[in-house]
Amino acid sequence: MEKTFNISPSAAGQRLDIFCVSKALGLSRTALQRAIKNGDITVNNQVVKPRYIVRTDDIVHVQLPAVPPPAAPPSSPSSPPSPPILYEDKDVVVINKPAGLTVQPGIANETGTITDWFTSRYPGRRGGLVHRLDKDTSGVLVLAKTPAAHAYLKQQFKKRRVKKEYLAVVFGVPKASDGRITRPLARSKRNPLRRTIDEAGKPAITEWQLEKKLGHKYALLKVFPFTGRTHQIRVHLHFLGHPIVGDKLYTFKRQHPPPGVTRQLLHAYRLTLNLPSGRRKTFTAPLPEDFQNVLSMVL
Repeated sequence: MEKTFNISPSAAGQRLDIFCVSKALGLSRTALQRAIKNGDITVNNQVVKPRYIVRTDDIVHVQLPAVPPPAAPPSSPSSPPSPPILYEDKDVVVINKPAGLTVQPGIANETGTITDWFTSRYPGRRGGLVHRLDKDTSGVLVLAKTPAAHAYLKQQFKKRRVKKEYLAVVFGVPKASDGRITRPLARSKRNPLRRTIDEAGKPAITEWQLEKKLGHKYALLKVFPFTGRTHQIRVHLHFLGHPIVGDKLYTFKRQHPPPGVTRQLLHAYRLTLNLPSGRRKTFTAPLPEDFQNVLSMVL
């Protein structure tokens, strides 16, 4: 790779290594600092230090070997298998998260998380998770590759400019074809792992549509959460009287899932947002095999 940059007045005053990071050369800041010290990146044909402050009309010359695409990290007990990648650019990576994987380290899962996978695949990158999915929920998950992209995307979720669509298999068949639930949520005082309807809790809004009746025992719903509270869809559908099949926290004792169901059948099917590039894009995650098996079994 060989590139030449003329420093404009707007770029002047930056450290050389930081300027090079902004040019998306495919290397981490540490690797770029090494290249500057080795003379692979020069200023006005002179070898300088990474902390050199670039000036207006300086000429930065970059001559680097071609960088191969990053190899998938080897599987190990502490790192999860590589999830399917739905989309990737210099700012973001969008994956189809498998059910059973925790998104970030916690007391019960210190390693083997989606965060570990991201750190391993993109060493030196800062950003990471923009939003979260429960361990046993599958589907579209967005991770940012830079702090700027992370902040930009986070604001969209905060201001509810992201359109989220889930699919859920629930117990029973709702009498209505659609509905809207606006009950606030809070942590349960009896069980800290659960959330509950609480008028003193945080506002939560979920809309739903009946997509398909699955016999008399189950139904497939499309669900549209307008807020992002923990366990929001699970609690709201339980409140509706139609909890998600396989949900161990929010189903009634008399309700039993079909054979082979080992997790809640909730899938983040589609997500629409504005990318840092300015492009508005929709991502769709195909249904996982266990979800499809249940649909074919009960139809």
